[in-house]
Amino acid sequence: MIGARQLEVLSTVIEVGTTARAAQLLNVSQPAISNMIRHTEDAIGFALFKREHGRLVPTKEALHIAQEAQHLFMQQKRIDNIIGELKGGTVGRLSIVATPSIGHSILPRVLGLFMKTRPKLRLSIELGSVEAITRRLGSGRADLGLSITPPRLSAVYVRQLGDGQLMCICPADHELALMDQIKVTDLNHVNHISYAASTPLGQLIDNVFSDQGLERRFFCEVRHTATAMEMVRSGLGVALVDSFGLIGHQTASIVMRPTKPVLPITMHGITSKLFPTSNLAMQFQDFLSDFLKKDGESATSQP
Repeated sequence: MIGARQLEVLSTVIEVGTTARAAQLLNVSQPAISNMIRHTEDAIGFALFKREHGRLVPTKEALHIAQEAQHLFMQQKRIDNIIGELKGGTVGRLSIVATPSIGHSILPRVLGLFMKTRPKLRLSIELGSVEAITRRLGSGRADLGLSITPPRLSAVYVRQLGDGQLMCICPADHELALMDQIKVTDLNHVNHISYAASTPLGQLIDNVFSDQGLERRFFCEVRHTATAMEMVRSGLGVALVDSFGLIGHQTASIVMRPTKPVLPITMHGITSKLFPTSNLAMQFQDFLSDFLKKDGESATSQP
């Protein structure tokens, strides 16, 4: 009565709360999601959702069906993993959820290298918060999460893939470009492009200022490393950015300098304890870790 696609739609709408967001995640139109829900309800003879304050709230029947569907998703994942392993990990499907700072910078480059020996591999890439990563892993709809900030849940495995640090970047003709090392608190005296206070990296910077009894000043807040880099490249100010985002993006118009104190960060690979980790996910973690050890040094070295 209910097919695998209908179960996937049901579970996704329950997870995100709106048909619009579910449509984005499943790469279909919003009307298609609404029609599938309606047809499913007609087929089974009872409602799956009720609308409250603009969100779709699942009925107890819908929650029960979605919970049982997780067993089917788990079984399908096991089958996919077995097939991938039988083929030596060169084909198959790898689903990754990464935070935007990783997804917009280093991830495409590493995937390009990884795919050279796996041309038949199918990829699914999604960007989201650490909370979104754990939700997707917990529902079996992602193989691997990538984040600088590790999740605090016990239902996931967390592996340290590589170390980096926050680096100060500024236009090549900026006064700070003449210094070998930048005191973090000196950024209060220039046009500081800063991570938003609600982000983990923004909180890390705030802690440095708090330790000095100061309040961080900035003229622009951003959430993503790529945004900060483009603003600096346009001559709008100075920024602290994660070194992972700088790999392969050094240009003559931007100067990088280490900070004082050093602000260390770590990239983490995250997998679910509820589902077996696929061979491809383990291979990619190894590949990314090796890449960071070899190429990551260039992002923290001074020209």
